[in-house]
Amino acid sequence: MGRSIRRDTVETIIEETGSGKGIYEYDLEENARLTAVLVVSRETDADIIIHVRLLGRGAQANVIALVRGSGDNHISLHTKQLHKAPETTSNLLVKSALRDNAKFAYDGVIRVEPVAQKTDAYQKNENLFLSGGPQAQSDPALEILANDVRCTHGSTTGKLSEDHFWYLASRGISRPAAMQLLVEGFFEYVISTISDTISREKIRRALWRVT
Repeated sequence: MGRSIRRDTVETIIEETGSGKGIYEYDLEENARLTAVLVVSRETDADIIIHVRLLGRGAQANVIALVRGSGDNHISLHTKQLHKAPETTSNLLVKSALRDNAKFAYDGVIRVEPVAQKTDAYQKNENLFLSGGPQAQSDPALEILANDVRCTHGSTTGKLSEDHFWYLASRGISRPAAMQLLVEGFFEYVISTISDTISREKIRRALWRVT
């Protein structure tokens, strides 16, 4: 059983220290709304599981995972969006920024049970390579057992363009400062969508603690 969510809830999970092994489970009741934000910003390995179960009609879940990897660390993230009631919505966005020899592995499943008609579910993984030889593996999956649903998933991986650095250098910005600005921009447009001010600042502090 996961943590029961019965009303509007904002949850911020910061994975910076400790064992690096975390399991976070949420059970959403009728018309409950959850915003859960995971930040993984550490220089050691991590293995994280997030399960969201939408059990009541009209439940909505918005899950965001922001990952920074550096050195030789290996970060794994496993997610499941389980729809067990009609007219439920889940959105999941995973963003990683990796440098050095860091490795990031993500696998996620959207499962829609037969009763969960009119489900709307989305899953996206975006990976950004900053420097060195990082690696990213993405394995999104759909398990759709209902016929009146809208479910999509996708994954992208890219590198910072030298054009970006050239543009910023032409305006007197050093390469390290340009790198910081570009990475901040990669994360910030998502952070800015979080309604809770205290949560936004907590997330920013955690992300930029590892430089």
